[in-house]
Amino acid sequence: MRKLTFRLPALDLAASAFVLHVLLHQVVIVVARVTTSYRAVEMGLSDIWIGAVGATFSLLPLFFATQVGARIDRKGARGAFLVGTGSVLLSAFGLLVTGNSVIALLGWTGLLGMGHLLCLLSQHATAADQPTDAARERTFGHYTAFISFAQILAPLVVALFAGSGTMPDTGRLFVAATVAGLVSLGCVLFMRHPARSVGDCKSAAQLPIRHLLRQKGVVPAILAGVGVICAVDLLVIYLPVLGAQALIPASAIATLLMVRALASLLSRLCFSWLLARLGRRIMLAGSLLATGLGLTVLGVPVPEWVLGLAMIAIGIGIGLAAPISMSWVTSVVPPTSRGLVLSLRLTGNRLAQFLLPMSVGVVAAGAGVSSVFLFLAAGLYGSAYSSYRALRPGAED
Repeated sequence: MRKLTFRLPALDLAASAFVLHVLLHQVVIVVARVTTSYRAVEMGLSDIWIGAVGATFSLLPLFFATQVGARIDRKGARGAFLVGTGSVLLSAFGLLVTGNSVIALLGWTGLLGMGHLLCLLSQHATAADQPTDAARERTFGHYTAFISFAQILAPLVVALFAGSGTMPDTGRLFVAATVAGLVSLGCVLFMRHPARSVGDCKSAAQLPIRHLLRQKGVVPAILAGVGVICAVDLLVIYLPVLGAQALIPASAIATLLMVRALASLLSRLCFSWLLARLGRRIMLAGSLLATGLGLTVLGVPVPEWVLGLAMIAIGIGIGLAAPISMSWVTSVVPPTSRGLVLSLRLTGNRLAQFLLPMSVGVVAAGAGVSSVFLFLAAGLYGSAYSSYRALRPGAED
């Protein structure tokens, strides 16, 4: 019987800086967004306004994602890393200093989303720069495992500052996000970014978006990632709101978020092993179903320990679905267009993230916050079915 093992590659200074940047960036984003939701509750904002604040995170990326992806293909990721990390740092500091009005929350959350886009596309392009599909899937598995680890650290930061009350100290949390953002900016200076040749630049510039979308598997792969990203996003936005309304302490909400991230991390440690035995089709459809099932449980009245089981199911589902969707979409396009196709994937994610909080904010205003999770669960069940059909033998080739 073969022993299940997981081995990370040896890291030099540049690779270590990349890993630390991934960790700190995710900590800043999660802490800032969770704290923004709590700040909105402190200010007495309605569910509709909370949805609007969440939607602004995805507004600017809708207009700039493809341009950023094409530029990364032509020029490399260093510039996008610097601008993106600087924008995230400025946003965290802005929320700390001026985040006491609706306008400030909307503006700084929008800039935070743009910085996140730049960093995320740069990280994805760096991880995708591998010679084979197997190496790419393994790298995405490691990359998303680091993200999961960061998403464990971020709720821990929230829990450390939360105390025993329902509402945490939002000012101290914004300070923590600002400090982490400053360190992550320093990491960019030590990274090594793959160079782009002149030939690559011309190929990337001449490849139209409509041609990419016609590549077999691109659209289904993009749609498969949308539900997973929205699940992460809405958990960050609405789980604190659900906790505040149900009188669940902020520390317990942070623990639930840590449980979700830990389940994602553990599933990603087994990613390559599971993929070799189950295949992309079964793993993707099954992980989407698991995520939908967990969200369904969040949408109905259950004891707190059952919420923990639901977060485990969601964590496993997200943990496996995200790297599969990323490796799938990059495996069906030329290497010189990976940044662009990843930006198209992210554009689809951001479009859903922009529309969904607004839509579910209206739903939540009439039917309660729990309806948000049922709303998304239904979409994930449909996505599981469509992905299973798209990956059937002969569908891509």
